[in-house]
Amino acid sequence: MSCSKDLDDNIIPGCFQEDGRRVIAIVNGADGTIRAPRVFCPSEFTIEPDEKSASRPLGAFYPCNLESEFQVADRRVTFSGYIYESFDTENICADFFQITEIRVSE
Repeated sequence: MSCSKDLDDNIIPGCFQEDGRRVIAIVNGADGTIRAPRVFCPSEFTIEPDEKSASRPLGAFYPCNLESEFQVADRRVTFSGYIYESFDTENICADFFQITEIRVSE
């Protein structure tokens, strides 16, 4: 997974703003798998990237804007987007994420 910590000042967050979250990293062209809601994240579709990052130990992304055509269990995708901060007081199952680009991959 390609993550950038040099955040662009032109990023306009489109998700999670009601909680005042800021973008903390950018993912570019990562491969992963769509995971249907399950025990760990019981009510949300997530994206499980092929490459794990020590800076994102949860190992999955909760996308705020996953279109219905991609809400298919075990669908392989290539995706880019923004990782949002989480707060120490939260009990979350995946990192907050905004998709900027996604496509089905082989």
